Amino acid sequence: MNMKGLNTWGFKAYPTENKNIIEYVGIDAPKNRMKSYLILPGIYVMFITLGQKYVAHDSDYNGRFGYRIAYCYEGNYYTHINDTKVLITREIFVGKSIPKSLESYSTNDRTTAFNIVIAPKELDKTLDYYKIIDKFIKISRSIKDIGIILNNKELLFVANQLIDNLKKEDLFLITLKTLELIYIITKENINEIRKKYYQENNTEDMIEIERFISNNLDLDINLDLICKKFKISKSYLNNNFMRKFQYTPIKYLNNIRMIKAENYLINTNMEITDIAEKIGFKNPSNFSRSFKKFTGISPSKYRKNNKD
Repeated sequence: MNMKGLNTWGFKAYPTENKNIIEYVGIDAPKNRMKSYLILPGIYVMFITLGQKYVAHDSDYNGRFGYRIAYCYEGNYYTHINDTKVLITREIFVGKSIPKSLESYSTNDRTTAFNIVIAPKELDKTLDYYKIIDKFIKISRSIKDIGIILNNKELLFVANQLIDNLKKEDLFLITLKTLELIYIITKENINEIRKKYYQENNTEDMIEIERFISNNLDLDINLDLICKKFKISKSYLNNNFMRKFQYTPIKYLNNIRMIKAENYLINTNMEITDIAEKIGFKNPSNFSRSFKKFTGISPSKYRKNNKD
């Protein structure tokens, strides 16, 4: 039997006493929960808490088109925006919101995240908040499927505050922190960031480079090695790789290594030093620092949290 609507995302909706708040429970994975808040006309905040690995294919729900601000406090997940695969992690993702996806999946059993969806057709232009949202829409209007990544400390601090208030279910502070986050994004130099992402280019060689990186996590890969192997310049490599895969090659390599480390920590009893070596870190201390920056906690605490 073919599933339709919200079921294609793997969730069932449960209305609450407050008509602006809806809870969602995983159909096949009841530990997977979401809670949606309509905080203002046209602005929705979805709090995502996945307790089991999540995967959905060919999702298509008659939802809202517009813009998305996404952030993972714990864990990571991939999703598709049209034909483009994007990674949501501990950085702020700003991109399109579309109610369908070729595939979405988390990289481990525990994920805590939020999605802010701004639906332009539902906004109330007479309210004071509209000035902030209108500016956000204007700078985001030409955004492409790959979106953009923002990671300044102020943004991340407010994103973590928003997560805290979502956990406490404090609707007033959820609203306040969501608007503050959007306001800070409008202060970013989005046009300069877009220039790095959006110039047209031939990406066939970037696909080959991505394959080389993904298949050789244990090697001491650096820009010089990649440029020499593929006979290209560093500026060409960085700029074109980012336009295809969201991140520079070295940042992409580190993300893939950290996701691999998460899986080793959860699914094996390997020593942390052995995991570090297996994914290309000669120095376990460097691995621990990178892992904590990526996940927010140390490898040992991550293992403990995911095996409790």
